[in-house]
Amino acid sequence: MLTHFISPGQCACCRLCCNFQRSSAWETPALTPDLVQIMRQRNVALRQRADGSTTFSLCFPDDAPEDYCAICPVLDPSSGCILSREQRPLECRLWPLRLMRSPSGQLCVALYSACPALTPATREQITAYAAGGLRHTLLRLANEQPLSIRSFNSAYTVLFYLD
Repeated sequence: MLTHFISPGQCACCRLCCNFQRSSAWETPALTPDLVQIMRQRNVALRQRADGSTTFSLCFPDDAPEDYCAICPVLDPSSGCILSREQRPLECRLWPLRLMRSPSGQLCVALYSACPALTPATREQITAYAAGGLRHTLLRLANEQPLSIRSFNSAYTVLFYLD
């Protein structure tokens, strides 16, 4: 959704959002039922989250240090995500934006400001696009995929509220 602001090449160089430490495993995306079926056909390991949604299972070796990064199981280290853009989970298509519940419970759009692809100009462009042309789409997606809405995390900056 944001490829006209952050190019696939910029993402391919970083892949920060496709690597998870134990402390960031909460960010693995909620998979829709059709995507669960695709993942099962590809023999991708899945797990149930506490909220009842299905997500990727990450491999953390028992002896791995705390800062060990588990790679998303649909990331090919040499070529990027093996899923088409349309097949990717909502959270992946929105990155570095995230649908969240603010501490007061309001639905909001938040930005992960530490994304290495963000420049001050890119941040402004994404914020304006999300608040304008993308706002109604985000609200519709939040209603269609409520399990993709995350609890607020202080690593994110609230850009605006949807409700």
